[in-house]
Amino acid sequence: MSRILAIKGDEGEREVDYSALSLKEIQKKLKAYEKKYGSYARFLRTYDCESSPAEDYLTLIDWECLLNESNSRKTTRLSLIKGGKKKPR
Repeated sequence: MSRILAIKGDEGEREVDYSALSLKEIQKKLKAYEKKYGSYARFLRTYDCESSPAEDYLTLIDWECLLNESNSRKTTRLSLIKGGKKKPR
């Protein structure tokens, strides 16, 4: 399933398809957010929808989508390993 975020801003419209990103790109973006803001939980606690700028909202949504995509890929990979049968020696 593809996850697409459509962003409309001053530069025009752009779409981010998270399912098309490589795992390396996702991890790179997540590390950049963590370096800038700390943890996702800390950023979420300090975020206020009434007083925070619009850029913070886009950061929140982007970060959340990146985490969801990363987690969905990890669980998919583990389920394939889990279902395999062990060969007798």
